[in-house]
Amino acid sequence: MRKPTKTPVLRRRYDFDRRALPLGAWILLLLVGGAFVEVWQVTQVSALTLRIDEAQVDLAKAEARRDALEAQLAQHRTRTALEAEAKRLGMKPAEPEQVVVVPAEWLAGGGGSEEGGGALVAFGRRIAETLVPSARARTRSVSSN
Repeated sequence: MRKPTKTPVLRRRYDFDRRALPLGAWILLLLVGGAFVEVWQVTQVSALTLRIDEAQVDLAKAEARRDALEAQLAQHRTRTALEAEAKRLGMKPAEPEQVVVVPAEWLAGGGGSEEGGGALVAFGRRIAETLVPSARARTRSVSSN
């Protein structure tokens, strides 16, 4: 069976000269569009300028607050202010009897031997130091007076 073929249809050519806008209309359209874009851009720049001005005012206020807080902090950090606050809280300097000296064996890495399962504890310590190196206990050097 043979397929039916479509018969060609003659189409009329589109007449651009007859249906197009006149040159004056295109020029007027471009001028109006350009004016609209210019007004829109000026409006956007004005809005951004206002936002910048508001941000600068907010920044100046924040800096003034920061300066006031720093001045207040500096006032409370003086030795006389700290002494007055310590007296008000009932604090006093440490006495020599209150100082506790911990033996080096009690501290991490003090050289003391682990009791019972020393190899297992040492292995566990190595694993912990490998996984979390910042959690390693630091030893203190004790100076004799």
